[in-house]
Amino acid sequence: MNLSAAEFLEVQDLVLRFWAVVDEVDDPSGDSLFTEDGALVIESFRAKGTKELTRYFTARRDLSAERQRTTRHLCSNIRALPGDGTSLTATVTVFSGMGARPIALGAPTSLADFTFDCVATPDGWRFREVRGALVFAGADTPDLTKAAAAAKGKTV
Repeated sequence: MNLSAAEFLEVQDLVLRFWAVVDEVDDPSGDSLFTEDGALVIESFRAKGTKELTRYFTARRDLSAERQRTTRHLCSNIRALPGDGTSLTATVTVFSGMGARPIALGAPTSLADFTFDCVATPDGWRFREVRGALVFAGADTPDLTKAAAAAKGKTV
């Protein structure tokens, strides 16, 4: 299925809202952006379904607050992938820091390639799967072991 220009803008908005939720500048819960059986996969981390996604996004917010960590994910080079699906790909550059704002600006902490597999639902576009692969990882790149445990309802 080829996306119309209007559909591309709607799906692009979904992608950008996802990063706003991750960066805690948008209120909706992250799981609301996914289908009921949607999945978030980053390297070895995987959260699938509403329960795991809810636990992941809650744990992420709690840990950021505890560490006083702020992030901004810059999503660039968004483009539709050819084929029958409704998939987009993008490059994501992450800046992060700890403490009170304004935070001293350093080099990006990571850069990753992401693919967003989207589906139209009666409630609008949702993610079937978001998949990320790190290209560059800095010292403040999160340990995904804790994220995986949180998604499964466990602690590390």
